[in-house]
Amino acid sequence: MRCAKTVLEQDIHELATPISRRRAHSSKKLFYAFQIPGGRLAEMYGTKIVFGGSILMSGILTLFTPLAAKSNYLVLTVVRVFIGIAQGVVYPSMHVLVARWIPPLERPRFISITYMANCLGTILTLPLCGVIIDSIGWPAVFYISGGVSLIWVIFWAFLMHDSPRDHPRISEKEKKFILNAIGEGTTQQKPNKTPWCEVLTSLPLWAINMAHVGGMFGFTLLLTHLPSYMKSILGFSIRNNGILSSLPFLAQFLGSSACGIIGDWLLTRNYITVGTSRKIFATVSLVCPAVTLIIVGYVGCNTALAVALFPICAGFLGGIGAGHMANHLDLSPNFAGTLLGVSNTIAFAVSMCAPIMVGAITTEQTLEQWQIVFWLTGGLFILCWIFYMVFSKFEIQEWNYQRDDSDNENTQEKDVFISDVTKADIVKEEDFLEQNV
Repeated sequence: MRCAKTVLEQDIHELATPISRRRAHSSKKLFYAFQIPGGRLAEMYGTKIVFGGSILMSGILTLFTPLAAKSNYLVLTVVRVFIGIAQGVVYPSMHVLVARWIPPLERPRFISITYMANCLGTILTLPLCGVIIDSIGWPAVFYISGGVSLIWVIFWAFLMHDSPRDHPRISEKEKKFILNAIGEGTTQQKPNKTPWCEVLTSLPLWAINMAHVGGMFGFTLLLTHLPSYMKSILGFSIRNNGILSSLPFLAQFLGSSACGIIGDWLLTRNYITVGTSRKIFATVSLVCPAVTLIIVGYVGCNTALAVALFPICAGFLGGIGAGHMANHLDLSPNFAGTLLGVSNTIAFAVSMCAPIMVGAITTEQTLEQWQIVFWLTGGLFILCWIFYMVFSKFEIQEWNYQRDDSDNENTQEKDVFISDVTKADIVKEEDFLEQNV
């Protein structure tokens, strides 16, 4: 069943879309491939160097993109590869910053607003790039965006500090407040090596990973395939309307900000515990989108309702900032970057199956086939939510700390001491026997 005849004739932009999608997909692969190293590097060398270096490298390479495009396709590919590598460290290094700067009760709001601010960047950048291309030409887009990145790096270098201890301009009162708030489990007792065995076998971390899988799989489906559903089933192209295309991004930012502010308000007034807060917003970001997606499959030919449900679903998904995204910091402030890198990598690997699933099911682009897609995605949301609710924890894990080897060292020193005493006694006994003989 279809509500409108599918348009067979496509314009040049739509014909070019598969190519641009493949390029973006390749860049996205590289972006997630360096999530774990990015988090570990930030833990070792600080967010200032790692995050700032990422933007610096991206800015320089962006400036050279037009030149690379005009010289050789292979050169352009290499430039894009390195941009993907550089940007892969961004979010994990931000988690390290949160662990060292943001008090635990304020983290939902900070993560929700800051991490989802990229949605605002998308809303502003896409139409602005169109204006620049029409007015000046496509190379100007790369020159302007690369230049803005380099200007930002200058401010970052002077204003950013990895810890309140290093900041020369904050008051002692504020410094003590932050350090006392984040003191438990952060940096003072940091292990020299990453406890990979404990990390990869941690059931609470896998609860976060599962929640992250559900959220990213659903968001991938929402952004990349729901427009296809609306065009093939409803005969309405949302991509042709710039305002409607930006609504999911705006809705996700607003939904994320609202969840973060509400979460902070509830926590700081002791109305709920940290664990309850995480579970509430995990429910918002997993169960609510599941229900919304399933409803989308049964709106029939009501285009207005389908368009309205599109951003509503994205808004619910914004709850991840106050939900499971903040949970990494509950488990291990010292390894928050690495944990987010692990979660992002696993979630991306699973979300790559979304296009395969949709392609295999919607072979004839019928409403019934799309209903199956929405039910399966909703089911994945619910399964991930159940796993998170059952196995999640919110206390700092033992492997966050330096293993106390002092007992072993004392034991070894004691053994050595006993050994030396024993040898001395033997020597004395031998001397005594020789004198008596």
